[in-house]
Amino acid sequence: MTKQITDSVITYAKSWHPNEGILILQGKKEKNLIKVTGLIIPPFSTHGPYYSGFPVYELPFDLSYIGTIHSHPSRSNKPSLEDLNHFFGLVSLIICYPYDTEDIAAFDRNGNNMDIEIG
Repeated sequence: MTKQITDSVITYAKSWHPNEGILILQGKKEKNLIKVTGLIIPPFSTHGPYYSGFPVYELPFDLSYIGTIHSHPSRSNKPSLEDLNHFFGLVSLIICYPYDTEDIAAFDRNGNNMDIEIG
């Protein structure tokens, strides 16, 4: 993930605090590496203190969607059961309060940690 994308995620999460915010990740998978190249604000998304989401059926067809990133207004960036049940794409990133680079974590569909590289 580039510094510019990371800064955009941090700003977006802070702007929704104390509610969760959610974004769609654009990018591509190359062998065992998932590269994030852009962010999309999902249409008709909903936000609250314990949830954020969007109707998948409202998304235009785009093969560049690789996952989501959403914020947790708490100090935990671990996926909840609800997060895992609504997994979208190849990767789920979570940023938690106080919303800084080191507060971002990546997970696969099963909730296993994935390495993340920012720079």
